[in-house]
Amino acid sequence: MKQVLGDKYTIAWFKIAECVSRGEKERALGVYRLLSYSFNDNAVARQLEADIHFSFDEYDSAVSLYRQAMELYQKSNRFLEAAAVCEHLIIMCPNDISLRREAIRLYAALDNVSKIHKHMCKALDDLLAADNKHGLQEFLSLLRAQSDELYEYAHTYLQTMSS
Repeated sequence: MKQVLGDKYTIAWFKIAECVSRGEKERALGVYRLLSYSFNDNAVARQLEADIHFSFDEYDSAVSLYRQAMELYQKSNRFLEAAAVCEHLIIMCPNDISLRREAIRLYAALDNVSKIHKHMCKALDDLLAADNKHGLQEFLSLLRAQSDELYEYAHTYLQTMSS
């Protein structure tokens, strides 16, 4: 019985891919809706729906759905999946500083210091390039509230950039 269900899932995934490749958005979404009823995972369902919208260049819908997926992953303590969705959102919305802050929080939950530093430095670079003093102070305050180590790292990085 399990094999039959597994085969049906596989067929449904391939059917969605086939519809997307042929440009049949409504049909892909219809197959997705049928498949989503069998999911026990709302985060994966939102991410798949976002992927379909993204495939059809519907970026606003995709961004909203990816954000929902990221939040659902976080609520279920699946920080790695949430971070992966966040990384995708950062590529889609590179000027959204809130996504960098979210990535920093997620990577802090994962104890991934190198990713924290990467996103922190990129956010600081972007804020400096935009000459956004208020945003910079707000970002530094958020870092200080999260961790003295992060704040000190950011402060040292800013000193390095200004010299």
